[in-house]
Amino acid sequence: MESNFKVTFWLNLTKKNSQNQVPIYVRVSFNYEHFTKTTGLIIKSTDWDKKAMKVRGSSNEVNVLNNQLDGIRLNILKIINQLTISGKPFNLQTIKGMLEGNDQRQVTLMYLMSEHLSEMKKLLGKDFEKATIVKYTNTKLRLEQFLKYKYKRSDIYLYELNHPFINEWITYLKNKFGNSTTTCYKHYQRLTRVLRKAINYGYMEKHPFPDFKIRQPKKRIEYLSMDEINRIEQTDFKVDRLNNIRDIFIFCCYSGMAYAEVESLTPDNITKGMDGELWLNIVRKKTKKNYLVPILPKALEIIEKYKKHPLCLKKDRLLPVPSNVKYNAYLKEIAEVAGVKKYLTTHLARKTFASTIMLANGVNISVLSKLLGHANVQVTLDSYASVADEMLLKNVKDLKIKLNEPNDNITSDVVVSAKVQEELVKQARNQNMN
Repeated sequence: MESNFKVTFWLNLTKKNSQNQVPIYVRVSFNYEHFTKTTGLIIKSTDWDKKAMKVRGSSNEVNVLNNQLDGIRLNILKIINQLTISGKPFNLQTIKGMLEGNDQRQVTLMYLMSEHLSEMKKLLGKDFEKATIVKYTNTKLRLEQFLKYKYKRSDIYLYELNHPFINEWITYLKNKFGNSTTTCYKHYQRLTRVLRKAINYGYMEKHPFPDFKIRQPKKRIEYLSMDEINRIEQTDFKVDRLNNIRDIFIFCCYSGMAYAEVESLTPDNITKGMDGELWLNIVRKKTKKNYLVPILPKALEIIEKYKKHPLCLKKDRLLPVPSNVKYNAYLKEIAEVAGVKKYLTTHLARKTFASTIMLANGVNISVLSKLLGHANVQVTLDSYASVADEMLLKNVKDLKIKLNEPNDNITSDVVVSAKVQEELVKQARNQNMN
């Protein structure tokens, strides 16, 4: 222990004041790491004995200063002895915390998770949705289960977190609960968000596993083709509730909105843009980001259709959107009647807007990112680069068909679309490389 531990006093000459006095600092080295902090004492640099690490002289004032330095050294030694006798693991940050009166040994992972959940619940409906709180609660539960399984404990100190811990937790999630890589990534993402808060609060000096990464598998984006959109739109479902849900779903296909956004739309969200056209000005609940969506002709037609609907007038809404549970249940009926094999959700409608309505018609990926209300363009690139590839291949195929026609009837729009998609894919690949 002694060979790895060292206390050094030194003058911080960069902090000299107007009276040519400099502060005395202490450096504590332990296990090849160190931290420095001020002792609160200041002297003239000419009075300092660098070799002895003491103030020169024998006056009462000098003796008081040297006694204070000895007291600081003894206090640090006492902390080291206490930690050693306790038999519990500790590191440099534990020593620093105790020296500063902040015993970081008492800050545990479960305490941190509980505090974070408590703060989230206070901000329910403001900064956090109920579904988000449920997800963090589930992550906390999985951590508790892992601690009991691996360490036979109900908690763990923050300074004990390391790469083996996170590796073994991810393995546990996959083996015990059959979690996919994507689900494991979400759990890991929530844990690291809480740990970053711990760093900001001073509970930790640095991230416990900075180089750990979970590579998510590339998922194939599922969306409706134009033929499937038309089939749903043109089907008469014979009952108003299904026809209403059909219209709301088609509206989402032409606006890219998630359920939370479309359910809360009011006439106040409609604004006139600089182009003189109508736009929807909304805040995306997931990212809290303001964004604009153009009201395409089909979406406008549906808005006009429900202007005088009793539910819209009563709740001051653009569309008569029911609860999420009912909405999804009715969409299942719609898929069956319309003969669409895909599982209909607002999420699928959002993907359809991005892929079939936007990308297939040559919309730039950065423009699409803004229309979807994504936090940044990289989110869009990660999600839709593969779709851009598909669109390129489709347009090239269409071009080849035109080229093989006897009268070489190549329409300019096919050529332009192919070029636009090729440029789109280049942009996506270049940005991914950067």
